[in-house]
Amino acid sequence: MDKNIAILIPCFNAARYLPDLFDGINSQTIPFAEVICYDDCSTDNTPEVALSLGAKVIRGSENKGPSYGRNRLIEVAQSNWIHFHDADDLIDPNFVATVQKYITDDETQFLCNTHLFDREDRSISYGNIKYDSLNEIDDQLEYFLDNVGFASMGLYSKKALTSIGGFREDIKANEDPDLHVRLVKKGYKIKSIPEYLVTKLEHGTSYSHQNWMLCIEEKLKCYEMYLTTFEKKYFKTIGKHLAVSGAYFYTHQNIKAGTKTLELVRKAGVKSIDTSAFSFLFTRIFGVKAYYKFLQFRNRNL
Repeated sequence: MDKNIAILIPCFNAARYLPDLFDGINSQTIPFAEVICYDDCSTDNTPEVALSLGAKVIRGSENKGPSYGRNRLIEVAQSNWIHFHDADDLIDPNFVATVQKYITDDETQFLCNTHLFDREDRSISYGNIKYDSLNEIDDQLEYFLDNVGFASMGLYSKKALTSIGGFREDIKANEDPDLHVRLVKKGYKIKSIPEYLVTKLEHGTSYSHQNWMLCIEEKLKCYEMYLTTFEKKYFKTIGKHLAVSGAYFYTHQNIKAGTKTLELVRKAGVKSIDTSAFSFLFTRIFGVKAYYKFLQFRNRNL
């Protein structure tokens, strides 16, 4: 089986981050077959920096977000295997050599383990993201409804990505977790690679940090689809996450999103929110809606 791997990098104003990433890309003990960046209408010199570092660059004509960029990268990639990488993270020089050892067929996809550090002070560790339990899980759909799968830690066959239509372009966030949910729903198996091959560098200017409310709002679109198309046995897990999202919206006075979440919480059959003893008792006695209203008025008066 051909095990050639493309690294695909969606970029927006990433010029200052790319040299660190390309230290790892250009030091691979077995090189990537393709290195392609998608520039999402950056206002800095991201395309020029990417080209100077050896990447092929595709330039967008309108800023449309990472899902759109990744799908365009999938279309142009010629390799059988694809690794997506965030422009502001790092990659181990042994990434290609290590993951190729695990490839046996194009039906099995992979997630490696990841270290998290602060970008400005890399002596500060935020822990690790591990997927070791994946290989023991019977119901991977349940797993990915309950746990976040990050595409920057993944290795996917182009066949699998194409079969599900790539990333959802109608969402601006939560596209990574949704990708993994739809892959396993389609019947693909995802296995863990135990090595730590990616390093995520956290910083306050990242998209998720600056758009946290939007990230949670975009989850609602995914949850709404899941409640419409998935078996009811998954509603408990979906409802658990919806309940927490609703509490966040009402606490932060986002009543429009909170009202939508309450509708979905009811559809999922949520009767209580057990994030604390207080929330559990309150919702069991007075209901979820009353608890959300309590959060709304409490935080309005703080």
